[in-house]
Amino acid sequence: MKAFPLFVLIFIPAFLFSQKISQDITKDKNSYVFAQIYTGFYYSFKETDIPRTAFQFNQGIIGYYHKLSEKVSGKIMYDVTRTTHFYEITDTAGNKLDYKYFEGSKYTAFLKMAEIKWSINDNFDFRVGQLLSTQYLTFQDKFWGFRYIDVTFQEKYRFGMPADYGVQLDFKIKGKFLNQFSIVNGEGPFRYQDVNAKFLYSNNMQFNPIKDMTLKLYVDYAPSPDTGRDKDDKSVISVFAGYKTTKYRIGFEYNYVSNYNYNIGTDYSGMSVYGAFAVSQEIVLLGRYDYLFKSTINETNNIDYYIFGVQYEPVKKFSTSINFRYYSVDALPFIYANFGLKF
Repeated sequence: MKAFPLFVLIFIPAFLFSQKISQDITKDKNSYVFAQIYTGFYYSFKETDIPRTAFQFNQGIIGYYHKLSEKVSGKIMYDVTRTTHFYEITDTAGNKLDYKYFEGSKYTAFLKMAEIKWSINDNFDFRVGQLLSTQYLTFQDKFWGFRYIDVTFQEKYRFGMPADYGVQLDFKIKGKFLNQFSIVNGEGPFRYQDVNAKFLYSNNMQFNPIKDMTLKLYVDYAPSPDTGRDKDDKSVISVFAGYKTTKYRIGFEYNYVSNYNYNIGTDYSGMSVYGAFAVSQEIVLLGRYDYLFKSTINETNNIDYYIFGVQYEPVKKFSTSINFRYYSVDALPFIYANFGLKF
Protein backbone atom coordinates (compact mmCIF):
# COMPACT_ATOMS: atom_id res chain seq x y z
CA MET A 1 0.00 0.00 0.00
CA LYS A 2 2.88 2.37 -0.70
CA ALA A 3 0.62 4.35 -3.01
CA PHE A 4 -2.00 4.97 -0.33
CA PRO A 5 -0.49 8.21 1.07
CA LEU A 6 -0.26 9.58 -2.46
CA PHE A 7 -3.85 8.52 -3.12
CA VAL A 8 -5.04 10.38 -0.03
CA LEU A 9 -2.92 13.42 -0.86
CA ILE A 10 -4.45 13.97 -4.28
CA PHE A 11 -8.06 13.56 -3.13
CA ILE A 12 -8.24 15.24 0.29
CA PRO A 13 -8.21 18.82 -1.12
CA ALA A 14 -11.62 18.21 -2.68
CA PHE A 15 -13.12 17.88 0.78
CA LEU A 16 -11.52 20.99 2.23
CA PHE A 17 -14.41 23.06 0.90
CA SER A 18 -16.63 23.52 3.95
CA GLN A 19 -19.21 25.56 2.09
CA LYS A 20 -20.90 25.03 -1.26
CA ILE A 21 -19.74 27.54 -3.83
CA SER A 22 -22.32 28.36 -6.47
CA GLN A 23 -20.57 29.95 -9.40
CA ASP A 24 -22.05 29.71 -12.87
CA ILE A 25 -20.31 31.03 -15.93
CA THR A 26 -22.98 32.54 -18.13
CA LYS A 27 -22.49 31.73 -21.79
CA ASP A 28 -23.66 33.75 -24.74
CA LYS A 29 -26.50 31.66 -26.14
CA ASN A 30 -25.52 32.43 -29.72
CA SER A 31 -21.78 31.77 -29.53
CA TYR A 32 -19.50 30.17 -26.96
CA VAL A 33 -16.43 28.02 -26.37
CA PHE A 34 -16.75 24.90 -24.21
CA ALA A 35 -14.30 22.37 -22.80
CA GLN A 36 -14.01 19.23 -20.65
CA ILE A 37 -11.03 17.92 -18.68
CA TYR A 38 -11.22 14.38 -17.24
CA THR A 39 -8.30 13.00 -15.29
CA GLY A 40 -7.55 10.73 -12.34
CA PHE A 41 -5.38 8.28 -10.45
CA TYR A 42 -5.70 4.55 -9.78
CA TYR A 43 -4.17 1.87 -7.58
CA SER A 44 -4.49 -1.88 -8.18
CA PHE A 45 -4.73 -4.30 -5.26
CA LYS A 46 -2.93 -6.99 -7.29
CA GLU A 47 0.87 -6.91 -7.42
CA THR A 48 0.84 -8.65 -10.81
CA ASP A 49 -1.05 -5.80 -12.48
CA ILE A 50 1.34 -3.68 -14.57
CA PRO A 51 1.50 -0.75 -14.12
CA ARG A 52 0.04 -1.19 -10.67
CA THR A 53 -0.58 2.52 -10.12
CA ALA A 54 -0.62 5.59 -12.34
CA PHE A 55 -2.03 9.00 -13.03
CA GLN A 56 -4.40 9.05 -15.99
CA PHE A 57 -5.66 11.56 -18.51
CA ASN A 58 -8.98 10.19 -19.74
CA GLN A 59 -10.23 12.93 -22.00
CA GLY A 60 -9.69 16.54 -23.03
CA ILE A 61 -12.31 18.23 -25.19
CA ILE A 62 -12.47 21.72 -26.62
CA GLY A 63 -15.23 22.97 -28.86
CA TYR A 64 -17.07 25.94 -30.26
CA TYR A 65 -20.78 26.53 -30.86
CA HIS A 66 -22.29 29.26 -33.02
CA LYS A 67 -25.92 30.00 -33.82
CA LEU A 68 -26.49 31.87 -37.07
CA SER A 69 -30.25 32.13 -36.65
CA GLU A 70 -33.14 30.41 -34.91
CA LYS A 71 -32.95 27.68 -37.56
CA VAL A 72 -29.25 27.23 -38.35
CA SER A 73 -26.34 26.46 -36.01
CA GLY A 74 -22.98 24.73 -36.03
CA LYS A 75 -20.79 22.94 -33.52
CA ILE A 76 -17.20 21.77 -33.81
CA MET A 77 -15.37 19.70 -31.21
CA TYR A 78 -11.86 18.27 -30.83
CA ASP A 79 -11.08 15.35 -28.54
CA VAL A 80 -7.71 14.22 -27.17
CA THR A 81 -7.19 10.48 -26.79
CA ARG A 82 -5.09 7.59 -28.07
CA THR A 83 -5.96 6.95 -31.73
CA THR A 84 -3.24 4.55 -32.99
CA HIS A 85 -1.58 1.40 -31.75
CA PHE A 86 0.49 -1.36 -33.38
CA TYR A 87 -0.04 -4.91 -32.19
CA GLU A 88 2.24 -7.02 -34.39
CA ILE A 89 3.74 -7.38 -37.86
CA THR A 90 3.85 -10.73 -39.69
CA ASP A 91 5.24 -12.06 -42.96
CA THR A 92 3.16 -13.78 -45.65
CA ALA A 93 3.44 -17.09 -43.77
CA GLY A 94 2.05 -15.55 -40.59
CA ASN A 95 5.36 -15.49 -38.69
CA LYS A 96 5.85 -12.58 -36.29
CA LEU A 97 8.59 -10.14 -37.23
CA ASP A 98 10.71 -8.03 -34.89
CA TYR A 99 10.30 -4.31 -35.40
CA LYS A 100 10.97 -0.98 -33.77
CA TYR A 101 8.90 2.15 -34.19
CA PHE A 102 7.98 5.43 -32.56
CA GLU A 103 4.23 5.84 -32.51
CA GLY A 104 4.25 9.44 -31.29
CA SER A 105 2.06 10.84 -28.55
CA LYS A 106 -0.49 8.54 -26.97
CA TYR A 107 -2.71 11.60 -26.63
CA THR A 108 -3.67 12.77 -30.11
CA ALA A 109 -6.22 15.46 -30.93
CA PHE A 110 -8.80 14.43 -33.51
CA LEU A 111 -11.98 15.93 -34.93
CA LYS A 112 -14.81 14.36 -32.95
CA MET A 113 -17.71 16.50 -34.13
CA ALA A 114 -18.28 19.05 -36.89
CA GLU A 115 -22.01 19.39 -37.32
CA ILE A 116 -24.28 21.78 -39.21
CA LYS A 117 -27.82 21.69 -37.82
CA TRP A 118 -30.82 23.03 -39.73
CA SER A 119 -34.05 23.18 -37.73
CA ILE A 120 -36.56 22.99 -40.57
CA ASN A 121 -39.59 23.41 -38.31
CA ASP A 122 -40.81 22.39 -34.85
CA ASN A 123 -40.80 18.71 -35.82
CA PHE A 124 -37.84 18.20 -38.14
CA ASP A 125 -34.08 18.80 -37.81
CA PHE A 126 -31.49 18.06 -40.50
CA ARG A 127 -27.85 17.46 -39.54
CA VAL A 128 -24.81 17.01 -41.77
CA GLY A 129 -21.06 16.70 -41.19
CA GLN A 130 -19.28 14.66 -38.56
CA LEU A 131 -22.07 13.56 -36.23
CA LEU A 132 -22.03 12.09 -32.74
CA SER A 133 -23.40 8.54 -32.62
CA THR A 134 -27.03 8.11 -31.60
CA GLN A 135 -26.12 4.53 -30.65
CA TYR A 136 -24.94 5.58 -27.18
CA LEU A 137 -23.21 8.96 -27.12
CA THR A 138 -26.14 11.35 -27.52
CA PHE A 139 -28.29 9.79 -24.78
CA GLN A 140 -26.89 6.99 -22.59
CA ASP A 141 -23.69 8.93 -22.00
CA LYS A 142 -25.66 11.89 -20.62
CA PHE A 143 -28.04 9.68 -18.65
CA TRP A 144 -25.14 7.86 -16.95
CA GLY A 145 -23.63 11.27 -16.21
CA PHE A 146 -20.22 10.09 -14.95
CA ARG A 147 -18.12 10.02 -18.11
CA TYR A 148 -15.19 11.47 -16.20
CA ILE A 149 -15.20 8.20 -14.21
CA ASP A 150 -15.81 5.81 -17.11
CA VAL A 151 -17.59 5.67 -20.47
CA THR A 152 -20.81 3.71 -20.99
CA PHE A 153 -21.02 0.02 -21.94
CA GLN A 154 -21.07 0.27 -25.75
CA GLU A 155 -18.19 2.73 -25.90
CA LYS A 156 -16.11 0.76 -23.39
CA TYR A 157 -16.42 -2.52 -25.30
CA ARG A 158 -16.45 -0.88 -28.75
CA PHE A 159 -19.89 -1.89 -29.95
CA GLY A 160 -19.88 1.09 -32.30
CA MET A 161 -18.05 4.26 -33.31
CA PRO A 162 -18.51 7.41 -31.19
CA ALA A 163 -18.92 9.59 -34.30
CA ASP A 164 -18.97 9.38 -38.08
CA TYR A 165 -19.35 11.42 -41.26
CA GLY A 166 -22.82 11.56 -42.77
CA VAL A 167 -26.35 12.96 -42.61
CA GLN A 168 -29.18 12.63 -40.10
CA LEU A 169 -32.87 13.50 -40.08
CA ASP A 170 -34.63 13.97 -36.73
CA PHE A 171 -38.38 13.83 -36.24
CA LYS A 172 -39.54 14.95 -32.81
CA ILE A 173 -42.66 15.54 -30.78
CA LYS A 174 -41.43 17.71 -27.93
CA GLY A 175 -41.23 15.89 -24.62
CA LYS A 176 -42.71 12.66 -26.02
CA PHE A 177 -40.98 11.12 -29.03
CA LEU A 178 -37.78 11.33 -31.08
CA ASN A 179 -36.77 9.39 -34.20
CA GLN A 180 -33.31 9.83 -35.74
CA PHE A 181 -32.43 8.22 -39.07
CA SER A 182 -28.77 8.39 -40.13
CA ILE A 183 -26.63 7.43 -43.10
CA VAL A 184 -22.88 7.55 -42.39
CA ASN A 185 -19.67 6.18 -43.87
CA GLY A 186 -19.37 3.50 -41.18
CA GLU A 187 -15.62 3.95 -40.70
CA GLY A 188 -15.79 6.22 -37.66
CA PRO A 189 -13.90 9.48 -37.08
CA PHE A 190 -10.40 8.13 -37.82
CA ARG A 191 -10.66 6.75 -41.38
CA TYR A 192 -11.83 7.64 -44.88
CA GLN A 193 -14.76 5.88 -46.53
CA ASP A 194 -13.95 2.31 -47.61
CA VAL A 195 -13.01 1.72 -51.26
CA ASN A 196 -16.32 -0.04 -51.95
CA ALA A 197 -18.31 2.98 -50.68
CA LYS A 198 -20.50 0.99 -48.29
CA PHE A 199 -22.60 3.03 -45.85
CA LEU A 200 -23.91 2.31 -42.35
CA TYR A 201 -27.67 2.85 -41.90
CA SER A 202 -29.11 3.43 -38.44
CA ASN A 203 -32.36 4.37 -36.75
CA ASN A 204 -32.75 5.55 -33.17
CA MET A 205 -36.13 5.89 -31.42
CA GLN A 206 -36.73 7.45 -28.00
CA PHE A 207 -40.10 7.53 -26.25
CA ASN A 208 -41.12 9.19 -22.99
CA PRO A 209 -44.28 7.37 -21.81
CA ILE A 210 -44.37 9.31 -18.53
CA LYS A 211 -42.42 12.18 -17.01
CA ASP A 212 -38.75 11.32 -16.26
CA MET A 213 -38.89 7.91 -18.05
CA THR A 214 -37.20 7.16 -21.37
CA LEU A 215 -37.41 4.05 -23.55
CA LYS A 216 -34.88 3.79 -26.39
CA LEU A 217 -34.39 1.42 -29.33
CA TYR A 218 -31.40 1.67 -31.67
CA VAL A 219 -30.71 -0.55 -34.71
CA ASP A 220 -28.15 -0.35 -37.48
CA TYR A 221 -26.96 -2.30 -40.50
CA ALA A 222 -23.57 -2.08 -42.23
CA PRO A 223 -22.63 -4.11 -45.34
CA SER A 224 -19.17 -5.62 -45.06
CA PRO A 225 -16.51 -3.60 -46.92
CA ASP A 226 -14.51 -6.85 -47.28
CA THR A 227 -15.75 -9.67 -49.55
CA GLY A 228 -13.53 -12.35 -47.98
CA ARG A 229 -14.92 -15.78 -47.07
CA ASP A 230 -14.86 -15.13 -43.33
CA LYS A 231 -16.52 -11.69 -43.58
CA ASP A 232 -20.19 -10.72 -43.59
CA ASP A 233 -22.51 -7.79 -42.93
CA LYS A 234 -22.69 -6.40 -39.39
CA SER A 235 -25.76 -5.31 -37.44
CA VAL A 236 -26.47 -3.87 -33.99
CA ILE A 237 -29.51 -3.72 -31.75
CA SER A 238 -29.57 -1.76 -28.49
CA VAL A 239 -32.45 -1.45 -26.03
CA PHE A 240 -32.53 1.01 -23.11
CA ALA A 241 -34.97 1.88 -20.34
CA GLY A 242 -34.32 4.51 -17.70
CA TYR A 243 -35.90 6.70 -15.06
CA LYS A 244 -34.18 9.90 -13.95
CA THR A 245 -35.09 12.67 -11.51
CA THR A 246 -33.03 15.35 -9.78
CA LYS A 247 -32.72 13.00 -6.78
CA TYR A 248 -31.95 9.63 -8.36
CA ARG A 249 -31.58 7.72 -11.61
CA ILE A 250 -31.62 4.09 -12.70
CA GLY A 251 -30.98 2.73 -16.18
CA PHE A 252 -30.77 -0.63 -17.94
CA GLU A 253 -29.51 -1.45 -21.42
CA TYR A 254 -29.07 -4.61 -23.48
CA ASN A 255 -26.84 -4.59 -26.56
CA TYR A 256 -26.13 -7.12 -29.30
CA VAL A 257 -23.70 -7.05 -32.24
CA SER A 258 -23.94 -9.67 -34.98
CA ASN A 259 -20.68 -10.34 -36.84
CA TYR A 260 -18.53 -8.07 -34.70
CA ASN A 261 -15.88 -6.38 -36.90
CA TYR A 262 -17.65 -8.08 -39.84
CA ASN A 263 -16.30 -11.49 -38.74
CA ILE A 264 -18.72 -14.35 -39.42
CA GLY A 265 -19.75 -16.16 -36.24
CA THR A 266 -18.36 -13.49 -33.91
CA ASP A 267 -21.23 -12.09 -31.86
CA TYR A 268 -21.01 -9.78 -28.83
CA SER A 269 -23.83 -9.14 -26.40
CA GLY A 270 -24.23 -7.77 -22.93
CA MET A 271 -26.12 -5.68 -20.45
CA SER A 272 -25.39 -2.74 -18.20
CA VAL A 273 -27.28 -1.60 -15.11
CA TYR A 274 -26.40 1.71 -13.49
CA GLY A 275 -27.82 4.15 -11.01
CA ALA A 276 -27.14 7.06 -8.70
CA PHE A 277 -28.69 8.66 -5.62
CA ALA A 278 -28.14 12.27 -4.52
CA VAL A 279 -27.57 12.39 -0.76
CA SER A 280 -27.27 16.18 -1.00
CA GLN A 281 -26.47 18.81 -3.62
CA GLU A 282 -22.78 18.02 -3.23
CA ILE A 283 -22.72 14.25 -2.61
CA VAL A 284 -23.96 11.47 -4.92
CA LEU A 285 -23.69 7.69 -4.48
CA LEU A 286 -23.23 5.76 -7.73
CA GLY A 287 -23.02 2.19 -8.94
CA ARG A 288 -22.83 0.17 -12.13
CA TYR A 289 -22.60 -3.45 -13.31
CA ASP A 290 -21.63 -4.60 -16.83
CA TYR A 291 -21.88 -8.12 -18.21
CA LEU A 292 -20.24 -8.80 -21.58
CA PHE A 293 -20.54 -12.09 -23.49
CA LYS A 294 -18.27 -12.83 -26.46
CA SER A 295 -18.98 -15.68 -28.85
CA THR A 296 -16.77 -16.79 -31.74
CA ILE A 297 -16.71 -19.90 -33.90
CA ASN A 298 -14.06 -21.45 -31.64
CA GLU A 299 -14.82 -20.20 -28.12
CA THR A 300 -16.96 -18.17 -25.77
CA ASN A 301 -16.09 -16.05 -22.76
CA ASN A 302 -17.64 -13.45 -20.53
CA ILE A 303 -16.57 -10.38 -18.53
CA ASP A 304 -18.02 -8.84 -15.36
CA TYR A 305 -17.27 -5.24 -14.45
CA TYR A 306 -18.35 -3.33 -11.33
CA ILE A 307 -18.13 0.31 -10.24
CA PHE A 308 -19.19 1.56 -6.80
CA GLY A 309 -18.35 5.00 -5.51
CA VAL A 310 -19.21 8.45 -4.26
CA GLN A 311 -19.10 11.77 -6.07
CA TYR A 312 -18.41 15.08 -4.34
CA GLU A 313 -19.07 18.33 -6.23
CA PRO A 314 -17.60 21.25 -4.27
CA VAL A 315 -18.24 23.67 -7.14
CA LYS A 316 -20.79 23.34 -9.90
CA LYS A 317 -19.25 21.68 -13.00
CA PHE A 318 -16.24 20.46 -10.98
CA SER A 319 -16.73 16.82 -9.95
CA THR A 320 -14.55 14.52 -7.85
CA SER A 321 -15.00 10.85 -7.06
CA ILE A 322 -13.54 8.00 -5.06
CA ASN A 323 -14.67 4.69 -6.56
CA PHE A 324 -13.91 0.98 -6.39
CA ARG A 325 -13.84 -1.15 -9.54
CA TYR A 326 -13.56 -4.85 -10.21
CA TYR A 327 -12.73 -6.34 -13.62
CA SER A 328 -13.22 -10.11 -13.80
CA VAL A 329 -10.49 -10.65 -16.41
CA ASP A 330 -7.50 -11.61 -14.24
CA ALA A 331 -9.66 -10.71 -11.18
CA LEU A 332 -8.41 -7.13 -11.04
CA PRO A 333 -9.71 -4.89 -8.20
CA PHE A 334 -8.90 -1.17 -8.34
CA ILE A 335 -9.52 1.99 -6.39
CA TYR A 336 -9.74 5.24 -8.35
CA ALA A 337 -9.75 8.97 -7.70
CA ASN A 338 -11.33 10.84 -10.61
CA PHE A 339 -11.69 14.52 -11.39
CA GLY A 340 -13.84 16.20 -14.03
CA LEU A 341 -14.17 19.85 -15.02
CA LYS A 342 -16.52 21.43 -17.56
CA PHE A 343 -16.59 25.03 -18.70
